[in-house]
This record gives sequence, structure tokens and C-alpha cells, in this order.
Amino acid sequence: MAVVNGVTATESFLVMKNLKKWLLLTLFSLIIFSINIWTDGIYSAQEGRAAIVANNMIESGNWLHISVKGAVETEKPVMCYWFYALSGSLFGINEFSVRLPSIIASVTTVLLACWLGIRIYGKSIGFMAGYVLSTMIGFVNLGRLARIDIVLCAFYSAAMVFLYIGYFEKRRPNRFLYLFYLVLALSVMIKGPVSVVLAGLTVVALVVKERDPRIIWHLKPLSGLLIGLAINAPWYIYETLRTQGAFAEDFFLYQNLSRFTGINMSYCGGKRQTILYYIPKLFGMTLPWSLFIPVALYNFRHKWRNFKPNTWFLLIWGIVVFVFFSLAAIKRGDYLLPMFLPMAILLGRYLVWVSELQPKLSRKWLPFWYGIIVLGVLAAIGIRVGLLGYVGKLAAADKLPHISQRDGMGMVQVSDFINANFMLCAFGLILVLAALFQLGKLLERGRIKTAIKGFIVGLFVFFCIFYIWLDPAQNKFKTVKYFCVRAKQHIAPNQQVCYYREWVTEVVFFMERDYERTSQLKDIYDETTGKFNYRFIITDPRGYRDFPEEVKEQLLVLETTIPDHHYPLMLLESTSAK
Repeated sequence: MAVVNGVTATESFLVMKNLKKWLLLTLFSLIIFSINIWTDGIYSAQEGRAAIVANNMIESGNWLHISVKGAVETEKPVMCYWFYALSGSLFGINEFSVRLPSIIASVTTVLLACWLGIRIYGKSIGFMAGYVLSTMIGFVNLGRLARIDIVLCAFYSAAMVFLYIGYFEKRRPNRFLYLFYLVLALSVMIKGPVSVVLAGLTVVALVVKERDPRIIWHLKPLSGLLIGLAINAPWYIYETLRTQGAFAEDFFLYQNLSRFTGINMSYCGGKRQTILYYIPKLFGMTLPWSLFIPVALYNFRHKWRNFKPNTWFLLIWGIVVFVFFSLAAIKRGDYLLPMFLPMAILLGRYLVWVSELQPKLSRKWLPFWYGIIVLGVLAAIGIRVGLLGYVGKLAAADKLPHISQRDGMGMVQVSDFINANFMLCAFGLILVLAALFQLGKLLERGRIKTAIKGFIVGLFVFFCIFYIWLDPAQNKFKTVKYFCVRAKQHIAPNQQVCYYREWVTEVVFFMERDYERTSQLKDIYDETTGKFNYRFIITDPRGYRDFPEEVKEQLLVLETTIPDHHYPLMLLESTSAK
């Protein structure tokens, strides 16, 4: 066999083959996470804030702290906003640049899942984990938006990967352990101490599982503390001194401690959400792969005592995240993102395990398929007769406690879209049922690997279709970009806008006008003189309805958002402004 520079032809072939696999996974996930992100405006509250802060950093040249006029500036550390500002410096502040850090973070997390999966279980499982993670519905949805939690997820995932390689892989410390502390410290600059708490609880749980307290000493905690202080202390001390202690009080006591314990909490009306909140949420966010979880739990119900330490590392990693946030008073779906990587690896392991067994599905799968047909037909009929829209309207009116108002509005819009394109959607349903039938036939013949690959390709096609054609049809009800484009035509660049009651960060970004915000009528209307203090006012329909009739007579409605918009707004002009 020919040898070139000490490398055989076979080894060179294997390297190229692995490189192609890595490139294919990278391209696969990059397309899913980035397709069409540069259009339709920004519509998540965090996206608007990110755009404003990044723009202010670039314009002022001050990158040391967050600056948003009229908003709390002490609720988050600064590092993630550096990413937004850096991206904006390169590409301008727009939809693409604001979301680019999230795209990079999402793809990085996918590649980390693949890398850790390979180190623990081998190449087949590692690459399967990457494809599983990059096609989880919740991970894809959040990974395409400018949200701090997806960036935190990438840093926390990297830190835990380095923790495994730095110690738990061979049960002795190496240089990767210092990378664990370095990346973990950087994650504190992104969202605060929550990542340290999660990592610490995971280590404690592993120590209890191993019954070996010496692990804590082996992990060199003093070195980790010094690394963490060296990275975080300068900025945290600076920000605390700059705000005369307001940052420490708001960020540590309110944003972290109060939101977790629920003590003196005003967020979400001070209501603690149920401890079971994340069970259906996690199942929905990890679809379609979560459908395999009940079967996997059944198959391994008698084998969990024989799990190897590396499997326990992944299990404990995920369980700690789930339990910690389940105990918190405030709950949001994106808080669970740090547990998606270990879930993807464990699901990848199960899928490869099943494919290696090559079981043949009996023809009993056909009644299941017929059941899906019945459900699909019933769903189509229900949507056609307006059932989905009716439920959505109840939720939008806040009459269904377990469905948010904006989710209800989304249901109404989905119902309207399907009914407007009913024949096309029906054809799509037929194609999906045909694809499921083909998958069933493959499973019946024991061709598990082919079926899984076909399923992944089908998911890729679904995401492409959804984000190219279907999602934009709904985004017009979420973004305020087009409202602002029309509103700016009425207001000169040097004129000021007053936001009354409703204040949407995306509006502030797209309007590009100086502003004030208030929730008090007395701040915008002088009862003594009977005149307004501002010429242009942006509010929501409820704010407009609250105006006395004699006040309304002095207001002209210049622009409104489209009907059924998630953030209904009105641009008003006062005819009696001072």
C-alpha cells in the first residue's frame, strides 16, 4: 500500500470521508437555521432590544454597557450584545445581522453534539445526534431568532463537552478542563450565574452517583474560580460601580433570585407557574424525535442499572437542567435549550441501536397508518368548518388558560391560511401520508437505516418549504416593520414620537425617531390647556379606547397595523399639540 508522508491511502480516504460527513452536517444545519432569516422583519421582543442596543453601541462607540432609552438597562450582562454589535458592524443592523449570532450558536451546538456523540459512542451515533438536534422543531424555531438563550446554549454545551473530555472521559484531569472553566466563565458574561449553578449541580449529582467526593478536588475548583473571576470580575465591578449598585440589585436579586424563588416577583403578574409546565413543552419542542422517547424508555426499562458512566453523564446533564427550571417560579421554553444536546445524543444512540437490530415491523403498523389518515381528515374537516379558528379566538380573548393570547392569534391565522389554500394543503397532507406509508414499508422490510435517512431528508424538505413559503405568510402578523415604514412617512426624522402604554422595541428600531414613553394620560395631555404635549403618538387600540371622547376629537388616526396583528398598534396625530 502506498505511503505518502507517513499516511496510507486508506487513512487518507477515511479522513476525506469523515470531512465530507462533517461538511454535509454543517451545510444541512446551516440551511435549516439560516434560510430566509433576512426577510419579513424582526418580531421577537429580544430581537428588537438586540437591534437597538447594537445600533447604540455602534453609533456611540461605547461597548461597555447596554443602552436603551426608557427601558431597564441592568437586566443582562453585555457579552451577547457585543456579538450583535459586531455582526451589525459588518453587515449593518438588519434582520440578518441581528440573527447571525444565533445561527452560528445553533450550528455550533449541532457540531458539538456530533463531536461529543462520536467521543462517547462512535461516529454513527455522533452524526445521528447532529441530525436529530438540527431537526428538533423547538431548537430550530429558537435557533433562528436573536435570543440570548440560544447563544447561552452554545456556550454551556461547549463547557459541558470540555468538562466531559477534560475529566469524565478518562476520569483524570487534562488541559480541556481549563477550557471548561474558560467557556463557563464566558457564559456568565452572556446571561449570568445560571450556567455555573447548572454545571455545579451536575457535578454534585455525578459525585453522588459515583460515591466519590474526590472528583470535586480532581476538577481543580480553585483554578476554575480564579479563571471565572479574571474574566467576569472586571466588567461586573465596573457595571455595578457605574450604576451605583443598581445593576447588582436588579440583575442578581430580581432577574435571577426573585425569578427563581418567586419572592417579591412582579414578572408574569407574580404568579408561579406549575411544576409540570415543562413536560408537554419539552415533548412539543423536541418533536418529531420525542415520539421515540416512550418506546425507548420501554425498551430500556430493565437496563438502566447497567448504563455506563458516560451515559449517566448525559442523563444527569439533561435531568439537572429539567428539574432546576421546573422548580423555578418563572418558566419559558427557551430555558430548556441547554438540555437539548444530551437529549439528541441519547436519541441518536437509540436510533442507531434500533437500526443495528434491524427488527421488522409487522403489518400491524397499517391500522396505525389508517388512524393517522382518519386524524388527518378529521383535522382538515375541523379546520375547514372553523373549529381551529374558533378555539384560537377563545384563546386570543384570554378565555383558555393554557393557551396564550398570541398563540391563539396564531391559531386563527393558521386556520385562515389553510382555508385560503385548502386544496394545496390537502395535497400536501396526501404527500405526507404517502411518505409515511413508504416509511412503514421500509420498516416492514427491516430497512431501518434507510427509513431514518428518508425521515431526516423529509424533515429537511419540510423546514425548507415552511420557512420559504408558509412562515412568511404568518410573519406579516408578527412584524411591525411594514407599519413603521408607513408611519415614518408622516414623521420627519427630527420629530419626536410618544409611546403611550404600549412600547414595542421593534417599533423603536424600525421607526428611527427619538421618543418618549409613558403610561399616564396626564403626561401626554394637559387638561388645563386642553392640548397634547406631543404631536405624534403610537399606542395600541386599548390605549386609544381609553381616551375620553373629547380627547379623541383632537386625534387623527394616520396608520394602523393589519387586522389580527400580534402587536396591534396605531399612529395618532394630535391636532392641538403644543
